[in-house]
Amino acid sequence: ASGDPNALRAACRRVMTCHASTRERLPILDAFYATTLAPCAPVQSVLDVACGLNPLCLPWMPLAPDAEYIACDVVQDEVAFVNAFLREAGIGGRAVVCDVLSALPDVRVDVALVLKTLPCLERIDKDAAPRLLDALQARFIVVSYPVSSLGGRAKGMPQNYEERFLALASSRAWQVTTFRFATELAFLVQTG
Repeated sequence: ASGDPNALRAACRRVMTCHASTRERLPILDAFYATTLAPCAPVQSVLDVACGLNPLCLPWMPLAPDAEYIACDVVQDEVAFVNAFLREAGIGGRAVVCDVLSALPDVRVDVALVLKTLPCLERIDKDAAPRLLDALQARFIVVSYPVSSLGGRAKGMPQNYEERFLALASSRAWQVTTFRFATELAFLVQTG
């Protein structure tokens, strides 16, 4: 992309088509980060939990010029790819291998991204969501859920996920804003 923001965005879009989660976000990409992160922009620091290829969305995020981006995932190949991308794009930060069910990077950040991650973790450990969210050291947390299965069926997913998340949030001193996109349900949590 050699410093050209439009070329970087085009290259990122091409790669994101190869990964199911980021491919689903492509139709809403221009609005997703501008909308969900507007109340906390410019963002100085980010922790991207179970990141997958989400760091390729950095060109759409309202980050401060000197922002630090920390990503973590259990898949070593994705972490290596993200580190190479961060270096090539000249973005400050790093990706680390971690099992978020066991431990998170010990960092304090402006924003933690937990995008379409909780349903997967809850299949492994039904108590994962509150434990993970409570462990984050972030002023804001963006949590999102898919609105349909990979096969395209909604099966009442948005209503179910919204009810479950708001029930979890109700026992915490959080301010929650809900965003409904065509392919994703998102919540901006202000933790304090």
